[in-house]
Amino acid sequence: MRERQWLVPRLTVDGSWRLEPTQEMAAALAQERSRHELLPPSVRALIQGRLGKLALATRQLVRASAVLGDQASAKLLWQVAQVEVQAGVEALEEAEGSGILREEGAGTGRPGTYRFAHDLMREVVYTELGEARRQVLHQRALARLESEGAQASELAYHARASGEAEATSRYSVQAGDEAMAVFAVADAIRHYHQARALLQQPQPMQTVLSAAEVEHLYAHLGRAYTLQNAWQPAQQAYEELLAYAKQHQLAALASMTLNRLAILAVQQSQDRSQVQALLEQAWHIAQSSSDQRALAETEWNLAQINAVGWGDLKRALPHDERALALARASNDKELEARNLSLLGWIHLRVGDFQEAMHCLEAALALYATLGNEPTASGALSLALFSIGASPTQPLTNRATEAACWGLLAFAQVHSGQVHNSIRSGRRALALSQEIKNDWVQVISTTYLTFVLLEAGAYEEALMQHAIPPARTLPLTVIFQGFLIALGSTYQAVQQWEEARSALEEEEAIVERLGFGPFRVPVLTQLCMNCALAGEWERAYRYALETITVRKSQDVALIPLDFCRQYETEAFLRGGDERQARAEVQRLGERVGSYPRYRIPYLRSLAVLAAWDGHSEQAIGHLREAAQIAVDLGLPGERWQVQAALGRLYEAGGDPVQARTAFGEAARIIQGLAEGIKDETLRARFLAGPPIDRSCSKPNVSPTRSPKTRRSRAGLEASGPAG
Repeated sequence: MRERQWLVPRLTVDGSWRLEPTQEMAAALAQERSRHELLPPSVRALIQGRLGKLALATRQLVRASAVLGDQASAKLLWQVAQVEVQAGVEALEEAEGSGILREEGAGTGRPGTYRFAHDLMREVVYTELGEARRQVLHQRALARLESEGAQASELAYHARASGEAEATSRYSVQAGDEAMAVFAVADAIRHYHQARALLQQPQPMQTVLSAAEVEHLYAHLGRAYTLQNAWQPAQQAYEELLAYAKQHQLAALASMTLNRLAILAVQQSQDRSQVQALLEQAWHIAQSSSDQRALAETEWNLAQINAVGWGDLKRALPHDERALALARASNDKELEARNLSLLGWIHLRVGDFQEAMHCLEAALALYATLGNEPTASGALSLALFSIGASPTQPLTNRATEAACWGLLAFAQVHSGQVHNSIRSGRRALALSQEIKNDWVQVISTTYLTFVLLEAGAYEEALMQHAIPPARTLPLTVIFQGFLIALGSTYQAVQQWEEARSALEEEEAIVERLGFGPFRVPVLTQLCMNCALAGEWERAYRYALETITVRKSQDVALIPLDFCRQYETEAFLRGGDERQARAEVQRLGERVGSYPRYRIPYLRSLAVLAAWDGHSEQAIGHLREAAQIAVDLGLPGERWQVQAALGRLYEAGGDPVQARTAFGEAARIIQGLAEGIKDETLRARFLAGPPIDRSCSKPNVSPTRSPKTRRSRAGLEASGPAG
């Protein structure tokens, strides 16, 4: 063998010589080829000759080690080999002394484990055992390891080698679950595949495994595939589960599986009619079976897909309310929390921010009590498709909890609770990072960005967009919110071209998909962008489009709809006074108890008053807006209002008041700039045209009469008159 250079002599640390495989031989053994093909009979004979010189107890121990694999304890080796302790000790000494086994990991107070010195020897020993003896040894190993609580993957290996199909299947599924819990998704899929293969054998185990076990296998396999964005394999897994449910007339399982297929279709942005057909099938099956859980899950799924996927809030609300009632009737806390979370999202989208906060806080209270508890049914719950798949049910709960914190931050900032919203937003982001969910991290980042912009933390808001891989996620609805946040951030830091680019990209997406609620904040910010650039014709067109979409939504208030004053000015400059006044009146009727929306309302009233030549009235509106901005902690609004006041005072021939207002605007702007540590970013912020004009105004003397209509129209937008 030395002539063939399969084995070469090497000097060990104890001074003895040992035959070891060459590097080439070891590399060849690592490949996916049969050991029989690689090893000449003479090599096998050499190794067998060494084994034949060992005592009987030692040979039994070595065979047990070949079956157990890596890192077996001395006690386990003795038990599987069925040797007494004293004989076992002597056998281990001989196996070590002959260079066949070696001890690893021994230390003070810590016993070592044993393994073959070379995998080549283990392979020969294992192969020469023969099928019957291998099976017996694997059965012994399985029995001992079960009693010791070994990892499921190890138990599945021995069960399979023992020929115990049922145990193999169950341990394979358990091994998959254990792998998912540590985010080892590829390993999980491999284990689930092993169980699935046994289920599909000519003599299937479907009569041995319960329906719950079959559902568990396929639901988790499908979830694992979605974590890898492997949509087709996930769909195949769910379709196999659906076929099983129909074959065994399991209506509830069929309904749940159709719901999973519908969620998968939405995540792939498939045709709406296809998704609708799956949902209708799921609902009819659940309704006819009278299974309350399946019906509740289907109602919830109808609610989330209609609301989040299609923006149809009116159709979604009754579904969610029915699902919530069913969840409470069955005392299903996880489903109740999920419904409250979605209900909070719906209330937020229709402008009922107080009710949204109430629902979200109730959901968070439930999630705090759930912890790592399974669902009421013990099965994997349906997922919020907008937050992606999570490996386990506890992680699914945590992902939804993180999304709730983000939504709560978003609702709080619209209710004027800026400081509370910062805490909630940071909690959402920290939790999403802790559970390693990219989807929720993007969502949390988006919500936190809006909060930071309101608080004037511009640099931190801009930095948020370097964190999550928003463009890599398959679901477009997540990226939409991200683009709005990005455009808003660019505008806040005076990067107007970048802002317009992001907003125009967002507008193209939402227009194509028909998501009306997402279009309004984009269109109104594009109107502002054009107004501040002096592009009044484009601003007017955006204003017209904005009110068309806004009216079609038929909701009280739309999130992020804070730029109405620029629409008002665009209408006035476009000669459409009737539209300007009608829209301001409409806003006033809907502001309600939300001071954050009262600011754009008051600024719009000021634009109208200035246009009509009522400068004192306009000043009064702006002073009220300024005080609200102070109370809410909105520095971005404060400097803009002060700058608008300065222009009014200047136009009215009051240089002292103008200088005071402009000075206050400059002071606020300087404070915002000091929060930007990056010098390039800070310089660009201060050089932004609206900022630059506001900061330089205190040194400008008034030059106009308050009766000049053109100057009155320039109250809000300090760009060129156009």
